Formats: sequence, structure tokens, C-alpha cells
Amino acid sequence: MNEEDVKAGYVHQHAIEVVDFSSQYGNDGSMSYVASNLAGPPNVYPGYGDFTQACVFRTYGPWWKCCPSARKPINRSPITFRSQDYIELLFEERVYPSRIDIFETYNPGSVVKILACNTSPKDFEELDPPEDVEWVTLWAGQPENLPARPREFSPPLKPCPFATNLIRLEVNQKLLEYYTELDAVKLYGILECNELQNSSEPPSKHLYPDPGISATEKMLRDLMLVDKKSSPGNNGYFDMLPSEVIQLILSYLDMPSLCNTALSCSFLMHHCYDPLQYTGLDLQPYWSQVDDYVLKCLQIRCSHLQQLSLSWCGRYDMIKGPTFIKFLEHCGSELTCLRLSCSRFLYADCLRAVGVNCPLLQELDLSSCTYLHDTAFQQVANFTSLRRLNLYRTSVVGSTVRSIIRSNPGLEYLNLGGCKSCDGMDDVAIDLAQHCPQLKAVDFWRCRSLTNIGLRALASGCSLLLELDLGWCSELRSNTGCFVYLAQSCHLLRKLFVTANRTVSDNDLFALAKHCRDLEQLDILGTRMVSPDGALAVLNSCKKLSFFDISFCSQLDFAMVYKWKMAFPDVALRKSFQNT
Repeated sequence: MNEEDVKAGYVHQHAIEVVDFSSQYGNDGSMSYVASNLAGPPNVYPGYGDFTQACVFRTYGPWWKCCPSARKPINRSPITFRSQDYIELLFEERVYPSRIDIFETYNPGSVVKILACNTSPKDFEELDPPEDVEWVTLWAGQPENLPARPREFSPPLKPCPFATNLIRLEVNQKLLEYYTELDAVKLYGILECNELQNSSEPPSKHLYPDPGISATEKMLRDLMLVDKKSSPGNNGYFDMLPSEVIQLILSYLDMPSLCNTALSCSFLMHHCYDPLQYTGLDLQPYWSQVDDYVLKCLQIRCSHLQQLSLSWCGRYDMIKGPTFIKFLEHCGSELTCLRLSCSRFLYADCLRAVGVNCPLLQELDLSSCTYLHDTAFQQVANFTSLRRLNLYRTSVVGSTVRSIIRSNPGLEYLNLGGCKSCDGMDDVAIDLAQHCPQLKAVDFWRCRSLTNIGLRALASGCSLLLELDLGWCSELRSNTGCFVYLAQSCHLLRKLFVTANRTVSDNDLFALAKHCRDLEQLDILGTRMVSPDGALAVLNSCKKLSFFDISFCSQLDFAMVYKWKMAFPDVALRKSFQNT
């Protein structure tokens, strides 16, 4: 920003820090494809292509929703909630935002929401949350599939009632043909100054709080009040219907609609408060409003709760650990699914309470709970009924994972992707083979300690495997025969990622073509050893193949890929590139 703009109170600035995010393609501590690359001025723009200097999220397109490990949505998950990932950016100066530029340098169109917060991470210790923390939506839209060129995305912003230096982007990549890459974010606005702070009005009299968030929060709180009086009047003809029919109708409503219905009349209020309407509770779409008060009030209605998502919730002490524990004591006895991705209120006692109060728990998602120490994850070893466990990007260590595996022989889905502290991955794979014969999917993404010893053991003991992610497992070597052995032993495989393994060869693909005829998704990005013959063998033999990533495979040029796209129109062939 130049001196004249500062004197006038109008500034433009790039982010100085990434303070939180839900996922990333790269590894924590790396410089390639990581979220932290979004801080600072553009590194790639106006270039276009696949560059390591950009911010890249973990998934893209529809294929992750079609693979065996894909999760079913929880009842009442609103179809209007589009966000799949988020990233929060800190700026140096607080401003009243007038414009935001997002520099998209590969596969643009994923940004679906921009929010601003009235405070910054440095202030949270001085506040009394949650009352002092407010998020406002500056812009929201649909995901797009746009032409392949760089874009400086500057959507029209709603006025913001406060100065901010904390901006949150939420993205949805389901329409994209490959990973989106974000290069930088630039914030424009009027400086927060003493005159503005002391003024009774913000810079514009037209500024207003986010109606979407405010309305949703009001409806949530209206429903939570135990003694809330509904509107008087007749019940129409609803009281002529059997209760079962009314309950069925109400079961199709999302949370805000259920709240509105509860306020219409006392008859429907009674049905809306029925615990059977709360067997599934997805609070992730309302992450910015869910606090201790909401949980306490929901507590009396969730006696039959089976599925709960608090993913993304609890930021900045809005939910406190003791409140969560108390909630589980009252509502955890029938809980089978608990999703806590990126939740910020957890500590060891919370996970201990899950084990004590949720004896039927089968699914647990702790992905990106990066602040939890391994001692907290040791509590999960006390669980005995888990079938699905997501520990993506956590600090869990190998010995703890092995204890969890031995305690949960019915485990079917396990995600250890991006767990940098998880050493001894061969021992983990061996324990999976010995104790979890029903294993269907395991994610070893960037688990660098996994070797052919662990992979062979896994293939021997887990022949029912449907999905295996070995991306960036650099110690796996094709010349040991481990990939061929995997294909021979696990012929039910539907998804196999061996991303960035430079040793994958034609022999491995011939084995897949011969033994894994049900293969639907295959990623061999970055290998120099695969020829057109190997790739064609898979294309010809695996009739169900729908996704095939051959990016940066030096023997497979773009002209060849173009011909294959014509010959195999049902296969999404992906060939990434770099351009300047």
C-alpha cells in the first residue's frame, strides 16, 4: 500500500498468515502445495498451471464422493450447504472491506463463500467468547466450472458492520476436473481509525449484519428454548393425520425449516420437539453459531441421538470441553457416528468421555484436529466397536494406532493420511493384516515409513480391500514386486492411488489389468516407467474405470491422451501441466 492511500484511510494488503484450514495437498512443514502458500503476494499469477507454490486442497471433482470410503450424509444435512473445505487468512490492518481479490491460477471456480470476523486470533484471549465473536458473510455463490485460464476473482461484497483483518474462504470443488490452485488473496478497505471507532455508525449507514447467519442463529435458539410459546391458533388439519405421518413429513426438513415449523402452532411444536426428530444432527453448516448454549438446549431433545457432526465447530472457545462432555453423558448412549473434523474444543478428557458414554460408536472423525497431542488419541484405544476412523493430519503416533487397531477388530475404514508423527507404518500395516480382516479402505497418504514389507503383509491379511491410497509413500519400490503382489491378492480393489511413486512400471499395470477388473479409480501421477502399453492394458481390461490420473508421466504425451479420451469417453483421464 502506498503512503497516499494510507493517509486517505484506504488500503490494500495481502494476507500475512494462514491461521487455520481444513485440508491441504502438501504436508505440514513443507513448501509444496500447502495452505500457507496463500499468504503473501502472488507467486504464480498471472501464470496458469500446476505449480507447487500454490495453495491446494486435498480433493477435487466428484470422484471422492463415489469411492468406497465415501461417507453418507447425516439426516437433515441442508442441501444449501456447499462448503467442502475452508481456509482462514490474517491481514495486518483492520479494514472495512470494500473489495477482495482471489488469485486463482489453476482450475478456477471453487470459491463459494467469503466471510469476515470481527476479531483476530490475537484478540481471543482478551475476549469473553462466544458473545464477542461474530462472523459475517460478505459473499456466497455456487461452484463453477470455468475456462482453463488464470482468474482474479473479485465478487461483489455485502457491506460489513465492523472492521476486520480475518477473512475466511470456503470452497467446493465438485465441478472441477482437477485440483484448484489459489495463489494469493488481496483485501481492500477503509482503515479502522479512532474517528471510526468512536463514531456511533460504521462508515456507511447501509452496513448491516449478515441476514443469513442472524436468521439461522435466531431459529436455532428459538427451537432450543424449553418453554418457548408457539403462536396460538388452530392446527389446520394436521391433527387429523396420524402422528407417524406427521413425524415422517417433519423428518425431511432441515434444521432452520424445523425451527420455523415449531413456531407455527403448539401442535406442531410438540412434534418438532420429539426426540425421534433428532436421531441425526448435522451442526457443521451452522459452525459459526453453535456454542455452549445451543448444545445445552439441544441436550434435552437428543435422547435418541445416533449421528452427530460438530465438524468445524467450537472455534475460539465457543464450545467448551465440559459442555461437550455433559452433552455426551445425556445423549451418547445410542450414538453410532461422531464427526469432529477441525473441532477446536477437544482434549484428552473429551475423548475419554466419548469412550465411556458412547458404547455403540462405530464411526469417529478426528481429521485435522492438529492441536491434540498423542496422549489424547490414546483414549481411542479404549473403544472396541469402531468400523470407521479418520485421523487425517493428526499427531497420532504409530504405537497408538496399533493399540487402536488391536482394540477394534471390526475396523473397515482407516485414514492415516498426512500423519507426520505416525512412524513404524510397516508395523501398523502388519497389525491391520492380523487383526482387521474386514478392512475395506485405508489411506496411507504421505506415510513415508511404509515399505514393501508392510504392503505385502496388508495385501496378505486384508484381501477384501476395496480402496488403498499409497500416494507419496516414497519408500515403496516396484522392483520388490509389492504392487504386483497387491494386485494378485486384492482383486476386489476399486480405487488405488500410487501418486508420485516414480517406480511404478508396466508390470504393475499389467497385473492390475489382469487381476483387478473392478478397478474404478487409478492414480499413477509422476511415474517415468509406465509406457502406453501399460496404460492401455488398464484402459482395455478395467471396464468400470471412471478416473485415471496420468499427470507428469513422461512417456504419456498429451497427443496420446487426447486419442484415449476419444476412445474411452467414460474414463476421466487427467493429465496436469505447468504453463507460464
